[in-house]
Amino acid sequence: MTRARFALLVVPLAVLASCGNPAVPPSQNYPTIRGRAFDSATNQPVAGVGVTVSTILTTTTGADGTYRIANVPIGSYTLIVSPPQGYTAPPQPTYNGSVASGETAVIDIPLTHT
Repeated sequence: MTRARFALLVVPLAVLASCGNPAVPPSQNYPTIRGRAFDSATNQPVAGVGVTVSTILTTTTGADGTYRIANVPIGSYTLIVSPPQGYTAPPQPTYNGSVASGETAVIDIPLTHT
C-alpha cells in the first residue's frame, strides 16, 4: 500500500476518532396518568369515555373502563372527561392537579347513568 493511500485511510479515521461521541441527553422520566371510568351506581366499567390531559394528550377508556396516558408534561395539568352518550360526568368534569417526574397519578372517574 502506498503512503498516499494509507494517508487517505488514516486521516479520516483520525478525524472521526478525535470528535468523540456526541453527548446524548438523558431520557426524561415523564409522569403517567391512569385510572378507571365506572358507573357510580353499579361500579361497572364504562367504555368509550374520552379523557384529555391539558388539551394535548387524549385517549379513550377500553372495555374494562381503564385508561392510561403516558408522557404527561411535568407540572400542572387539567384532565377533561367526555362521557359517552347515556352518561354524565360529575358536576365539575375537569380534574386539576400536578405531577412530578416519574410519578403515576391515579384518577378514577365516576359517571352517572342517565
